[in-house]
Amino acid sequence: MYNHIEGNIYTIPVPLPGNPLKELNSYVIKDERRSLVIDTGFNMPECYEALSGGLDELGIDMQRADLFLTHLHADHTGLAPAIAGRDSKIYISQEDGERLARGLGKVKGSGRVSEYRSYGFSEEELSHLDDAPSMKYQHKERTDFTYVGDGDTIAYGGHRLQVISTPGHTPGHVCLYDKANRIMFLGDHVLFNITPNITTWPGFDDPLGHYVHSLMDISIYDVRVPLPAHRAVTCTMAERIGTIIEHHGTRIREMLDAMDANPGITAYDLSGKMTWRVRGKTNSWEDFPLAQKWFAVGETAAHLEYLLRRGRVRREFDGRVWHYYTE
Repeated sequence: MYNHIEGNIYTIPVPLPGNPLKELNSYVIKDERRSLVIDTGFNMPECYEALSGGLDELGIDMQRADLFLTHLHADHTGLAPAIAGRDSKIYISQEDGERLARGLGKVKGSGRVSEYRSYGFSEEELSHLDDAPSMKYQHKERTDFTYVGDGDTIAYGGHRLQVISTPGHTPGHVCLYDKANRIMFLGDHVLFNITPNITTWPGFDDPLGHYVHSLMDISIYDVRVPLPAHRAVTCTMAERIGTIIEHHGTRIREMLDAMDANPGITAYDLSGKMTWRVRGKTNSWEDFPLAQKWFAVGETAAHLEYLLRRGRVRREFDGRVWHYYTE
């Protein structure tokens, strides 16, 4: 199944079973000479069936098509090797491509276990870290990527597409901008009825600061048709950018209030005092799915890092876990 956007641009809805994101919007620029597919879905049979079926219906021959991956997350990259043709280019930023290559093994031994332990996860919860969707549904084989960076351009089907670096959601997230037609392929940088997850990354300092800066950077572009990787468009891009920035300000104020009331709290316990919505409803922390706790605590930690770097909070380490205090 596919949907027509305009001209030679289409979207294929790729289901993400068991995931609150529900679907990935995989975009296609169709051209008789060479087409472009933007983002792919999880490495799951259901995703492969939907994407390959949509491409067949569109008459896309992957032997004459390339792939563009907006960032490294498995719901965007998991099917890339399986769907690519023998000579297909697979574009991705060097930052995310190299991280993806390094992360093809298990999480255990990568340093992430000790990081999440320091946030306050129990040993029982940590034993399931490899079950996170980012690990379970990623492709397992090495892939030859074609790296792109900020300001690079690629051309498909009469569309000249500029690569825009938008770090934050991942260290190497990028968008694609068609200036002539005022179209932007947004990946997960700007989503319209859910908020992109901003989490911590080894070797990538201040992810929330980078994300807010990237939002401000992208707000200068004239965008008539914003194309997010999940869900629908519900307002202008400028309006949504303002709402997202306001959301993070509200979240920071909520955190500071909770830390004032609970000096020495851990990132894990602080997450339990925050307001979260999963699958469209507000959830208690006790009922929170473990797969979503990785995202929630990572996001809390990213906000705490933002506050630490700006001198708004301090932390102390007890040998296993960090404890946070307002200044």
